Amino acid sequence: MQVSVPGSPGWQWRDALSPLLALLAALLWLLGLRPVLPTQLGSTGLITVLSPVLLASYPVLVAAVVLELVRRRPRPRVLACVTTLGVVLVYGLQPATEQTARLTVSWLHTGFARYIAENGHALDGYDARFSWPGFFSLTAFLTEASGQPDASPLLQWAPTFFAGAAVLGMRALAAAVFGNGRAGWLATWIFLLAEWTEQDYLSPQAAGYLIMLAALALTVRYLVRPGLAHPVRSRPGRRLPPTNLPRERLAAHGLILIFALALAPTHQLTPFVLAGLLLVMALTRRLWPAWLPWLVLVPALVWFSLGAKDFWQGQLHMVIGDIGQVTSSVDQGITGRFTGDAGRTAILIVRVALTGAVSALALGGWWVRHRRGLHSLPLVVLAAAPLAMAVLQSYGGEVFVRCYLFALPFAALLAAGGLNAALGARAAPGALATTTRVAHRFPQAGPVVVGLVLTSLGLATITARGGGDAYLSYTRSDVAAVADAYRLAKPGQTISGLSADATPLGFDKIGVVSQTSIEDTCPRYVQVTDCVQETAPDYLVVIPSQDNYGQIYYGLRAGWTDRLVADLVRSGKYRVVFDEGGSRLLAHTGVERR
Repeated sequence: MQVSVPGSPGWQWRDALSPLLALLAALLWLLGLRPVLPTQLGSTGLITVLSPVLLASYPVLVAAVVLELVRRRPRPRVLACVTTLGVVLVYGLQPATEQTARLTVSWLHTGFARYIAENGHALDGYDARFSWPGFFSLTAFLTEASGQPDASPLLQWAPTFFAGAAVLGMRALAAAVFGNGRAGWLATWIFLLAEWTEQDYLSPQAAGYLIMLAALALTVRYLVRPGLAHPVRSRPGRRLPPTNLPRERLAAHGLILIFALALAPTHQLTPFVLAGLLLVMALTRRLWPAWLPWLVLVPALVWFSLGAKDFWQGQLHMVIGDIGQVTSSVDQGITGRFTGDAGRTAILIVRVALTGAVSALALGGWWVRHRRGLHSLPLVVLAAAPLAMAVLQSYGGEVFVRCYLFALPFAALLAAGGLNAALGARAAPGALATTTRVAHRFPQAGPVVVGLVLTSLGLATITARGGGDAYLSYTRSDVAAVADAYRLAKPGQTISGLSADATPLGFDKIGVVSQTSIEDTCPRYVQVTDCVQETAPDYLVVIPSQDNYGQIYYGLRAGWTDRLVADLVRSGKYRVVFDEGGSRLLAHTGVERR
């Protein structure tokens, strides 16, 4: 590809417009960055404290993408650089503004990996996730090899890494479906700007999702004929092999088998979803080796039967009890989540609206392709297939979040068809002439509409992802308070936080000390002082995120944790042994005698 530079023949200033806009977006983002503490946040989370200068970077970045895509020949290198910048601006926002890693579960996963590194095996009977220890074992190996005591240095920027890798996987899948044209880039950007689920922290599901995207991209590239976005042209009852070399197909089979073997001990859900998606491809006559879904399914079933025996033995009802219980899934996954004050409800509405918007874009993209003679039935079925999880398993109330996550790549592919038409795409070769013309009465409006759609998705995703940061984000003082509790606690003693969701517990002494939540024994924190005194944990962690949590979920007055600490100290049963930046650690006065 010939590249025009300033002063060379054929170079025009508009050639530099997209890169300059991307550079401007990066500068605005950097200029608008400022530290954010949980005490500054309300129930609507991060969005309310972000600088207008920083927020302006997102429409500018989208403008850079759209201007590049409307070129007669979009430049892949420019789009790749702008996409990389998009990953940093969207998924690097929280790591760049907050002091340390978010989400209690990410700290807990660090503790799981640390236990394996120190003991050489998983802890039976402690947590169901230990029955799928593949990711934790890999993390333990990496921390041991690097000389680190645990994986906590990886936590803060892990979402940026996993999200960026997922965008790369989506790009590979989109290129396998649409080729290297603008539709594939549009699908990649829809995925980038609409992934609000926050399942990209340091976790088995984040790693499993990357493996799944890689397996899907490899399958579509080498083992699917005709393509997922093209009508079936083969005769009924006959499957034609893809038009590539046998050794390429053999290598693809080998890699997918490796992926299946890696997924089986890593995550309890992802290998079954991958097998289901491959089965859809087989049933819609796209997948050439019809036995490929079983190649993925067998390792997962073998591991579940043997490796995860500790999980299901004696409690099989946990696995099969929710089958067919759609009402239960809806209650846990949707209705049960609408708790808390008006701000939290607004965040939940944003997430639902964002999911609905992506679904509407996918439906619109299917309609546009259908009118052009491109009947994308496999993509429609693949986008809808993950909803079957709601029938099979409630998955702890997160089932619809997982449904959206697994459906998003195919919904993005469908949506890209409609937005591509809005940018003025020509009909695909081979489509019927009478049904493939797209009349653009206002050709300049198309790029504006696409820019507005992408900007709205991006801002909504930033709002949704940061919506719980008032109680899900922590400071270095919060982590230091918990670390001090681990230093002081003796084997068999108890460390408690006021809420499991708002305390960075679990990153050390798994199986050595008991780590609990006061909320479990004191619902809604009614008479919380009496609850703490009755439960009598040896150490109690009290941090600002817990105060926000009580305000948002239960309507408690600001400063309720301060009053609790004062009451406990006044009672003589607890004393403060750590106090820094509003984070406190209380020790039971009788702890030395236990």
